[in-house]
Amino acid sequence: MRIFVTGGSGYIGRAVVAELVRRGHHVSALVRSDAASATVRKLGAKAVHGSLESLDIIELAAREHDATVQIAAPTPPDGPAREAKLLDVLLRIAPDDHVIVYTSGGWVYGSRGDAVIDEDAPVNPIPIVAWRPAHEQRVLAARSRGIRAIVIRPAVVYGDGGGIVGMLMASANPGPVRVVGDGTNRWPMVRVDALAELYAAALEKAPANGIYNASSAAAVPYVEIARAASRAAGGDGSIEHLTLEDARAAMGGFADALAIDLQMSSEKAKRELGWYPHRPTVLEELANTVVP
Repeated sequence: MRIFVTGGSGYIGRAVVAELVRRGHHVSALVRSDAASATVRKLGAKAVHGSLESLDIIELAAREHDATVQIAAPTPPDGPAREAKLLDVLLRIAPDDHVIVYTSGGWVYGSRGDAVIDEDAPVNPIPIVAWRPAHEQRVLAARSRGIRAIVIRPAVVYGDGGGIVGMLMASANPGPVRVVGDGTNRWPMVRVDALAELYAAALEKAPANGIYNASSAAAVPYVEIARAASRAAGGDGSIEHLTLEDARAAMGGFADALAIDLQMSSEKAKRELGWYPHRPTVLEELANTVVP
């Protein structure tokens, strides 16, 4: 397939591009800088210079490819509006045989406690992703035209020192890792390379359509991840608790993301796409991580 990827030089995007190239697809990636261009070229993809605002470039690229994968993170405050305009273009020009993969996230479910959530559960997004369900629905509505429209909702992504887990490791050097609340809330997790395999499977398997959760193994208590991140960074596992109110004052709506208590089922992806994300768990990986 000819696949156009936005956000191809980012944390998730790099893994997706590498996996698609490994499987023999012809991949082009939207990049904003020469450094990003070098990154995607090294992975074996073609660099397309532009940003989410470069709608003419995005339109031309999408027309030249069989599929478009939107991974670029729409950063606040105007990111959601910019992504909406990108979707305007994609949904207007995509032919009936095009494939669109939209990246959402598990935070659209909100905190759900002991319930294990599948794709049929109603959404209850935390404020920083309150706009995402509407974008999901716009993409999914394209199925009425025959377009294969896919929404992927990743859990908390880890691996290769990136994502929130990498952030926790960085915060441990020096000092204790700051934890929002008591940390007993659980995070669903997925390793970045396993997540990339799900994107590839969704693109390759023609029946694939609709929403897919991307979570592997059991959810893990936040406080255990924080302690393990501290040790992996060379610390002693010490943590410092923040109240949710203090955390919101310091980091805004991201505090609610760290405090989320969520368990996700990915049985649909396993059943329909044959996705089996066999990887070390986040705690196993951190236990075997040594930062120089």
